Amino acid sequence: MRGNGTAHSIPSKDLIKEINALKMQLKRVSDAMANDASDGVNRAIDAVETKGRETIDDAVDAAQRFIDEYSETAKDTASKLASKSSQMRDSAADSLVETVKARPFGTLAAVIGIGFLAGYLCRRQS
Repeated sequence: MRGNGTAHSIPSKDLIKEINALKMQLKRVSDAMANDASDGVNRAIDAVETKGRETIDDAVDAAQRFIDEYSETAKDTASKLASKSSQMRDSAADSLVETVKARPFGTLAAVIGIGFLAGYLCRRQS
């Protein structure tokens, strides 16, 4: 080595020992940094998990309050809807019976036509 005109000679065994010592120190520093990073990531994951659970719990509580608040209204609406659909069903059945009694041959022709159309649409393609 020539730095300022003087040559420093380091025996090769000492140089190898120094290089190996530096490698070991670098490995320890690298391992320490990896452990610190892993601990930091684990703490961040735990924080996200805790926050996520809190958010989910808040959402469930809000949904439960909403359901409790509007369940009675929903029951009333469902009851009215069931009553109305029952009336519509009865009205449609009565209308169908009246139509069949008023036009029996027309109804028979319509049923045969619908049956033919259904058979045509559902036939097997060979």
